[in-house]
Amino acid sequence: MRSKKNYFPSMLLAALIALLPLCLHGENPKSSKSMSTKESAVQEQTYASMPDPGKKVPMGGGYYLIYGFDKKPKLGTVIMKVEIFNSEGKKETSMEVKADAGMPSMRGAHETGDQPFKLSKKGDYLLPISIVMPGGWEIRVTIAKDGKVIFRGRYNFDV
Repeated sequence: MRSKKNYFPSMLLAALIALLPLCLHGENPKSSKSMSTKESAVQEQTYASMPDPGKKVPMGGGYYLIYGFDKKPKLGTVIMKVEIFNSEGKKETSMEVKADAGMPSMRGAHETGDQPFKLSKKGDYLLPISIVMPGGWEIRVTIAKDGKVIFRGRYNFDV
């Protein structure tokens, strides 16, 4: 009768051989086609770098925006506020404003996807943004008028 000690190495070797194909051909869930498609879509669109909050950002067509936050961006929820003005300095409230927030260093991991801003009674476009971890963040704003995109801008910051 053989001792149990002799069976262990051969059983271990058999298990490793059986699992080897799974290890070599396993797919990383974060590298799926849908993720790479979303990432490439974000990279294909050009987003102009926006100046710091509180400054005028020209949008073209005589429009400009001024954006800010209810508090300095930090962990938790921050409210982004966008005000859009026409060439005469009057608030413009007929635009469709969306934003996507995420971490450029972890593209696809924390992206919010395009979220629509809500228009307040004061004519401000408002959007809550969840900052879920420390590091570098980017907010990409897209503004459309009559269904046509007229502006794409990004703001990068660290938490």
